[in-house]
Amino acid sequence: MEKNQYLIFVLPILVSSFAVVSIVTSACVPASAQNITTGKDVLLNYSFIEKWGSFGTGPGQFNRPHDIAFDSMGNVYVSDRDNNRIQKFTHNGTFIKTWGSKGDKNGQFSIPYSIAIDDLDNIYVADRENSRIQKFDTNGTFLAKYGTDGKLDGQFHRPEDVRIEPRTGDIYVTDTYNNRIERFDKNFMFITKWGSKGTADGQFNLPHAIGFDSKGNVYVDELERPGVQIFDKDGKFLRKWGTVGKADGQFSLPQEHLWIDSYDHVYLVDGADNPRIQIFDLNGRFLGKVGTGCLLSTGEGCVDPDGLGPLALGDGQFSKPEHVTIDSEGNMYVVDRGNHRIQVFAPMDDAIVNMK
Repeated sequence: MEKNQYLIFVLPILVSSFAVVSIVTSACVPASAQNITTGKDVLLNYSFIEKWGSFGTGPGQFNRPHDIAFDSMGNVYVSDRDNNRIQKFTHNGTFIKTWGSKGDKNGQFSIPYSIAIDDLDNIYVADRENSRIQKFDTNGTFLAKYGTDGKLDGQFHRPEDVRIEPRTGDIYVTDTYNNRIERFDKNFMFITKWGSKGTADGQFNLPHAIGFDSKGNVYVDELERPGVQIFDKDGKFLRKWGTVGKADGQFSLPQEHLWIDSYDHVYLVDGADNPRIQIFDLNGRFLGKVGTGCLLSTGEGCVDPDGLGPLALGDGQFSKPEHVTIDSEGNMYVVDRGNHRIQVFAPMDDAIVNMK
């Protein structure tokens, strides 16, 4: 496992030559953002610290990994999507165990997508092609399942994200191919739903991911619409921001997942044509970005022949990144799907600017 740390200050004119962390010292505001925060310039800086994983079916290997989540002990769970299993690691990537196989029985998966972990360390997995959510303990023991394929309350059609609102314990699911959000209590009893297919405010074009700010508002991103829509906990539309493009603060489609940290910074994974993590405040003000596409690549992803770097050979470069998650220490974990690995970045500042 690599422990080499690279601190790279990337000027805008050099982005095409260096491949890791961009440092933003002034704000770039998306045209559609509302209620923009004003104030001093922002520095949100990250450096590459380690990576793990490679293509395969063995312990610690992946076939198109999708999501990553942490339990209360700091253990890491990865949905190993095309291997139809969940893998468990220590926080620095040491393999612990795995469970799951292809199928529709209890504990089996057909494309495990997103993972959520509640305050009791119960693990919820969006089992997309089985149109259900499965629940496990930290050892992978099956506990329960929720949902069947359909359009009724509590049913799903190919759900892609499951998230738990930390203040209430309520469980939210992106019922992606029904173009709606469903909300349940901590016992998975149905509470409410909202959304339909369309382009109007409050409608969706394949809702993909959910996040929550410190007030419990719900942020939804979509595969085929840039940026996010913001709702209250009951589904009342509040605002939206985001435009299509490759400039800072814009998005390539299809759009991937999001995460909101304890400072109310929003981390959004850009599409495969412009692979990077972009960081915003709650109103869509651009704060920074991490990563670039491959400078050298093969069909299997970025070229990284020696496993260590230098940066021009793959560290901090992405191929089809899918999920981003921030741990309790502020480290950024990125599921680098096309490279079949996890990459980890550390905040370079002693304290992240609080933009709330």
